[in-house]
Amino acid sequence: MSLIVDHLKEAIKGETNAKLKYVLFAEQAEKENYPEIAHLFRAISSAESIHIKNHTQALAKITNSEVNIYEIVKINDDELKKQVKDTRNNLIQAIAGETFEFKEMYKSFIKDAKREDLYLAEFSFDLARKAEIVHSKLYIQYLKKLDKKENIEPIEINVCSICGNVVLGEAPKTCPNCDHEKKFFKKID
Repeated sequence: MSLIVDHLKEAIKGETNAKLKYVLFAEQAEKENYPEIAHLFRAISSAESIHIKNHTQALAKITNSEVNIYEIVKINDDELKKQVKDTRNNLIQAIAGETFEFKEMYKSFIKDAKREDLYLAEFSFDLARKAEIVHSKLYIQYLKKLDKKENIEPIEINVCSICGNVVLGEAPKTCPNCDHEKKFFKKID
């Protein structure tokens, strides 16, 4: 169980850093006059909050104790700010982070949780992994438009409050990642 506890803590740290970094990336995109890219960064930052919540709840139930996120996560604002580059490079950085999470980190965490028969952790990791795949694809889509100098039209962006899935346009009847109803989606401004 201690391995899974460590995995949950690592996931909470990683998701928290991503959440905060994406807020900074959104600010940079606004400065560079890319409001729609900023909108996407804010939406995915919101989605990372859902992963943090899910992992924290899983950790609390598995350890049968209260979890203080501030004891797990130590934020170095200066280090985060150093990672902010121009919007194109921020998108590349975001793609790399999301891809690492779904291809490597969460894949191994799920395998370990399965082996230890800790379904709650496995479920939390799986929901996050599915959402990270979508996040990566959206960042790639926006990077391609930026590189082709295509105009990125304003679009509604919705986030599933259960799994952190991000949807461009109107929320679907059910989330393709977690199967929850449309009412669980939140429009991100």
